Amino acid sequence: MTITEPSHRPSSPWLRWRKRLADAIAGFQAACQNQESLWVHLFAATLVVMVATILKLEDWRWCVLILCIALVIALELMNSAIERLVKTLHPEHDAGIAESLHMAAAAVLAGAVGSVFVGAIVVLPKFLTWLS
Repeated sequence: MTITEPSHRPSSPWLRWRKRLADAIAGFQAACQNQESLWVHLFAATLVVMVATILKLEDWRWCVLILCIALVIALELMNSAIERLVKTLHPEHDAGIAESLHMAAAAVLAGAVGSVFVGAIVVLPKFLTWLS
């Protein structure tokens, strides 16, 4: 994906926001095409949404789950952006850069593991009630 900046700034704030939204959507599409890890998170999110729908969770539980899903997806997108930027600017291996990339990946892992625990706390009571 090549980013091209227009030679002039759109006059309307609405047009500027529309451009930003289009850029964000293009970024998400690029990540979906190039990042297998994102698909794992999207699959897990789909499962969570299906379970939450079946259990007919209360609004507050939905809010917590949606925040966790958004956090993990955002962390994965940020990690992917860092990886792409680094590989573009510095394609040869560098130990310091590799360590930074590992830290970014660890941030995704921390968010995902934390979200699993939060999800269990939020969903398990309803699931156990549903089973009985």
